[in-house]
Amino acid sequence: MAIDVEALVIDALLALVEDEDVPLERITVKRLLETSGVSRQTFYNHFLDKNDLICKTYERRMVRAFNAPPVGFAFRDELERSLARMRKHGSFMRQAAKLRGQNCLTEHALARAQEFDLAWHQSLWGPSPMPEELRLATTYHAMASTHMALSWILSGFPSPESELADLITRMRGIGMERLFEGAQTPGNPYAS
Repeated sequence: MAIDVEALVIDALLALVEDEDVPLERITVKRLLETSGVSRQTFYNHFLDKNDLICKTYERRMVRAFNAPPVGFAFRDELERSLARMRKHGSFMRQAAKLRGQNCLTEHALARAQEFDLAWHQSLWGPSPMPEELRLATTYHAMASTHMALSWILSGFPSPESELADLITRMRGIGMERLFEGAQTPGNPYAS
């Protein structure tokens, strides 16, 4: 059975931040290697740097259902589960959301949300390119909802994830019924 090196290093990162209360900005690759038992070469075979590790932690632990548009995807339910994982790893998420610079989590989350939404909406639209108005609405909603989630994280998770999931889902659904007219899968993809 193959060892999931990425999972070992992600577990080490989360343990340092959440269990040992080490500030994320102070965690070095050397400390991650000591904690995970992974060699430097193996680390760099899987991650570009610590920021890449932070982004992969977000993808694999927080928003894993959003890595590819699945068939029968229930956006609201998956969003609530993702928000619950973000709350569970709140110290990591708050610290990671504050980091700025090359390959930072905020820019990564915005790009991943847009990439996922465009792919999901295209799969619902069908083989022909989606109309520009739908593409614009998709990008707008991806950016707006990601910023809402980041604000929620940075504010210390002031409301239940179910409320935020409901709000984001309602916001994303505005006008989608009309924009998906003529789609292979017509209707509002955010309707429950």
